[in-house]
Amino acid sequence: MKLKNSQKQPNTSIEKLAHFEWGGTTPQWEETAEQLMNCLQEQLDDQENEKEKQKKIEYGNQKQYW
Repeated sequence: MKLKNSQKQPNTSIEKLAHFEWGGTTPQWEETAEQLMNCLQEQLDDQENEKEKQKKIEYGNQKQYW
C-alpha cells in the first residue's frame, strides 16, 4: 500500500525514540508512552504548513456556543 505525501512515516524509528523494558510499573509505562506520543506529535506539527497552522489558530479563537 502506497502512502500519500501527507501520510509519510516519520524518519525516526520507534526503537530509537523509546527503550521499552520488560517489567516496571504502570506509571512508568504511561510516562514512556506519553514521551513517545509527544515526540510523534512534534514530528507531525513540524510537517504542517503555515496555512494549516493559521487555520487551527483561528478555529481555536472562535467562540463556541453550546
